[in-house]
Amino acid sequence: MSARNMGPAVRYHGRHMTARQIFTRAMKTVRILWAALVFSNVLLGVVTFIVPSQASRPPEATLVYMLAAVALSVVVSSFVVPARMRAAYLANKRVETTPPEPTATGPALARFMDPVKAARRAMGGAFTPLIVSIALSEAVSMVGLQLHMLGASMTVSTAFIATGTLLAAIRFPTFERLVGPFERAHGASFAASEGGSY
Repeated sequence: MSARNMGPAVRYHGRHMTARQIFTRAMKTVRILWAALVFSNVLLGVVTFIVPSQASRPPEATLVYMLAAVALSVVVSSFVVPARMRAAYLANKRVETTPPEPTATGPALARFMDPVKAARRAMGGAFTPLIVSIALSEAVSMVGLQLHMLGASMTVSTAFIATGTLLAAIRFPTFERLVGPFERAHGASFAASEGGSY
């Protein structure tokens, strides 16, 4: 990519960075955190198999149902809470864009006037909701571990842990998942701003 197409840049440790480089660095960090949090769910499953329950009898069915209801509410919250956090952030952290230019096929997407600033804003608004969603997913696994310690069957406890692990795993951070909402909220594109594809 030529310097002309790279758009505004900032200095980072003595050199210029573009929005694309900001995304590349941030994505590596976020994916490492995602992997660590998913692995922590797996460790809860390992603990369930290795550490025996000290309970003398299985928990009452009422308690199991109550914890299941708590887990279900956490599952719903893992989708609703991050979405609301993201929406509130996008409503308050606007950046300037240029009007879309007409093309032969119709108006193109608008461009960010300062792609670097926009990139930092985009990642700033994506990071916390992602971590919250994965943390809430892990809370479901914690319910499974708690049930195991209370004497629930392995089938019941591992079902919760498997659900929590799956919820965390499907939130693998991609550019579309993290930055897409920011682009759509502004009706602009980083690809159009800097050239190339993301």
